[in-house]
Amino acid sequence: MTTSVGELVAANVADRRVWDAYGESSTPGIYLPGPQGRALPFVVYRAWKVPNGLVAEEIRLISPSGRTLHRWGPNPRRMLGMMDLTVEVDTIEDAILDETGTFVVSFIIDGVIVAETEVPVYVQAAPTKFPKEVEDGFKKSDVIWIGVERSGERITSPSWFSYKDGKIYALSQRQPGPQEQTLPGVPGAKELLLVTRRKGRDTSLGEFPASLRLLEGAEWEAAAVLLADKRKSRAGAPQESITRWRSTCDIVELTPVVPE
Repeated sequence: MTTSVGELVAANVADRRVWDAYGESSTPGIYLPGPQGRALPFVVYRAWKVPNGLVAEEIRLISPSGRTLHRWGPNPRRMLGMMDLTVEVDTIEDAILDETGTFVVSFIIDGVIVAETEVPVYVQAAPTKFPKEVEDGFKKSDVIWIGVERSGERITSPSWFSYKDGKIYALSQRQPGPQEQTLPGVPGAKELLLVTRRKGRDTSLGEFPASLRLLEGAEWEAAAVLLADKRKSRAGAPQESITRWRSTCDIVELTPVVPE
């Protein structure tokens, strides 16, 4: 597409793992670790013909429902001119999406939409096991820090949890009180932050963003059994706790995004 500000000759939006293997010929696609949350890193490739000089370049991801879910830029870029290609390749690691399906990617120069393309967004099958040091951090810890980052501020709280097959299950009391923990950002957040720590040391072992899903029905019941068995300070039989939780607590399933 050619406009008064220039032309986008070629573009691609591809998962970074695919891009590393196939480059410009990569099949377009973005992957989420769960139904919503931080997308796995993806590469945006652009080949521009734009008059020589400094411009403001922007990229927007528009969901199937028409919402702008991620905006990159505007960032200053120096273009080589209409007789030469200006090639830009950027990796996006902070896009948080709460829809899947076919997205529209808008490529913008100085506030003008020059071109648009479509890219599919998929949910990737989550791993059931992580590298040993990460597995140990989850399996050997009684408590991890769970929370959110808002406007540059980190809000976390120590939280007991249960870990099974690549998923973390945590209880969150809807109304804060002494009976059970209430997780920052639950409900409502699209993504949570997980911090694990070495036992006996005040040093972090790992920090991971995690997609989250509120459980209901049979999934809630199955997770409640895991949590009741893990609850060290539980008073009474496991079923007594589960009965109380049904009316007072959410259970979230967290899928950590662990770098490969």
